[in-house]
Amino acid sequence: MLKKYQILIIRRYFKAFITIFIGLTVFFTGVDFASNIGKLPDSANLKVLFAVNRLMYFTSFTFGLSLVFALISSMIFFIKENELVVLYSLGASKKLVLKPFLIMMSIFITLFWILNNNPTFVSAKQISDNIKKYGQVSKYENNLFLKSKDNYIFIEKLNKYKKEGTKIEIFETKGVDLKRVIKAQKGVFKDNCWLLSDVKIITKPTVDDTVLNKKLEVKKVDSMKVLNGFKPTIIGSLYKGSQGLTLSDDIEAISLLKDRGLSIATIKANLYQAIFFPLFSLFLGVVLFFKLPIQRRGENLAMLSAGLYFVALITWGVLYMLIEVSKNGVVIPEVGIILPIFLLGVYSYFFYKRKVISF
Repeated sequence: MLKKYQILIIRRYFKAFITIFIGLTVFFTGVDFASNIGKLPDSANLKVLFAVNRLMYFTSFTFGLSLVFALISSMIFFIKENELVVLYSLGASKKLVLKPFLIMMSIFITLFWILNNNPTFVSAKQISDNIKKYGQVSKYENNLFLKSKDNYIFIEKLNKYKKEGTKIEIFETKGVDLKRVIKAQKGVFKDNCWLLSDVKIITKPTVDDTVLNKKLEVKKVDSMKVLNGFKPTIIGSLYKGSQGLTLSDDIEAISLLKDRGLSIATIKANLYQAIFFPLFSLFLGVVLFFKLPIQRRGENLAMLSAGLYFVALITWGVLYMLIEVSKNGVVIPEVGIILPIFLLGVYSYFFYKRKVISF
């Protein structure tokens, strides 16, 4: 059961977070919009759509920082108003004061995870890029070629949003021997598989010196189901750095592609970024909380708060750099993303234990 002063802390932190989060996100969006306005189409609707999707995209940058900045801002406010020293003098412990901050940060992180499982939210960057480059919300991906175990798939045009492709060719092989070719003018992803229409199946005889009279077998069928589980978003992600994949899509793509000879480092990095990266704010917030004094007497709060903001910014920058390095395949995502955040979590845990015991 939360105490009244903990509810007060929650209200203060909530206001600080909303203010900082909106402020940072709108600032980044405004700067980006101003720098790209000359490249946007004349349509006012498309400009609004570009701004809205850019706003959603920049939330992934500003979210973690806002959580930490809001904690620092709230604590500085309580210190300046001498409310913190009053709480401690009335018997409140640092553990109890920290608790509402951790509760709110955990709630916001959970909401962020939910947003990252929303297709509209995760596709924001790609939609805004399409508007800027092509003057439309969606576009076809052209000439996609990928390998799945012993099969090679070519799709001339793919529209992820409409879940359809045109001129699809599948080459089934066994070792170095081509077994058959499946060609279709059109395919639609339905019921977790691709339903091809107007299909031509060309079966080549196996390489066998004892049988010389076999010929190519050509058969036409009206429809055919292939590529079970290969969602259009997953196919597109292999060429676009995992853009537009929800958390569930990432997990499904990793499960689907891990044994098919395809690189899944970018997809794994995208998944780890969405799940683990926001946790840095929780761990760093614990450390910075105990770096703040109880009262303002003898402290230069302006310099102290500036230093803490700087530490939060540097930590965010280093972790984000490691994420980008992981996406480029320089280091494996487990080392570039999970390991640094895990070490920060371990450090914050022992730091918390030491400070709570010593208080």
